[in-house]
Amino acid sequence: GTVVIMTTETAPMTPPPTTAPQPEPPSSYIRTTTQSYISRAAHILGPDRVHAKGKSVIRPSVRIHGDYGAVVSIGRYCHLDEGVVIAPTVVDLEVAVDDDETKKNARENFPMSASSSSSSGFSTGFSTGFSNHRRRNRDAMMKQMRDRFLADLSPPNNNDNDNDKDNDNDNDAAKRTKPRQKALPLSIGSHTRICRNTVVRSLSIGSNVYVGSDCLLHPRSVVKDCCVIEDGTVIPPDMVVPPFSRVRGVPGRVVGGL
Repeated sequence: GTVVIMTTETAPMTPPPTTAPQPEPPSSYIRTTTQSYISRAAHILGPDRVHAKGKSVIRPSVRIHGDYGAVVSIGRYCHLDEGVVIAPTVVDLEVAVDDDETKKNARENFPMSASSSSSSGFSTGFSTGFSNHRRRNRDAMMKQMRDRFLADLSPPNNNDNDNDKDNDNDNDAAKRTKPRQKALPLSIGSHTRICRNTVVRSLSIGSNVYVGSDCLLHPRSVVKDCCVIEDGTVIPPDMVVPPFSRVRGVPGRVVGGL
């Protein structure tokens, strides 16, 4: 006998239509002589004091403050995502930078600080209390801290016109800092990525560092090479993150190595 095999052809299934993100047109970026790409929608304040070594990408809505009078140095192959704000640390000239009283005042002014002898400047009781209410209060606390950060970086109120504001970078620095204050240089190493809506006021960030979204890096903090700062982390004032560390939480703590 003859065996007949019947086959039925089915129409190939087509995936549902998806809306792929549209790439930004090349005309929306400025290519520098060092092969860096800077969005036309980015805000580089005091460009004479912003030094980028090249091959980096600066996305829209990034704000870099070179108008404090201190140099902001960015290494090679860095990526700054949308909404990132970078500004130098400002210190009081009347007191040494590493003075204990200065650090104490910084912790008192920190929105969620508590007196402690721990290296991060926070008590165990505070950390436990925050953990119990993390889900309920985290968004409000982060918004409060971010608002304070951005309020400190807001332009000074004056009646000068735009042309007068751009005439002299030294005048801009004088407006940004008080007479007895000084801005310290800020350096960012190579192969470092800073993700969306993160505010950086550190002294330095090393090379091969990943900083997640919605992070706050407080003044005088230092992040060494080859570190990961997870999303939503708050690095408190004066914290030094060792190399090859993973940091998480509010306040940020080293939770592991790489």
